[in-house]
Amino acid sequence: MCKNGPAVAPLKKIRLVLEAGTGPGKTDLTAEPIPLEFVFGVGAQGLSSFEFALSDKKEGDVFSIPVKREEQADFFQHLFVPALTMPQSTGAFYLKVEILKVSESNPKEVIKAMAEAAACDDHCCGH
Repeated sequence: MCKNGPAVAPLKKIRLVLEAGTGPGKTDLTAEPIPLEFVFGVGAQGLSSFEFALSDKKEGDVFSIPVKREEQADFFQHLFVPALTMPQSTGAFYLKVEILKVSESNPKEVIKAMAEAAACDDHCCGH
């Protein structure tokens, strides 16, 4: 883990990549890293479980989170991750997260993110 970069915080723009695997440190469930960019902390229901996992992290951090397949939708809530689909046979997986960039978001990005999150209610509809 790198503790020198900017910290994840409310209304910051977060750019990261995700990979999934059958165990910690494995990436055997994704063919390549899945990019994700979002404004942190704008969900209509508050922070998602995924955002809670990011909340004490900094730019450059790489870590793994265990996720139960049946909790995947609730785990991400309003955040749409289209390429992350797990096989039916996978009961749980490990999500490897690498935080590439933490930066200031501009007001237009915040308003857009809030509108998209509000449209999703408590789950992501794919915007």
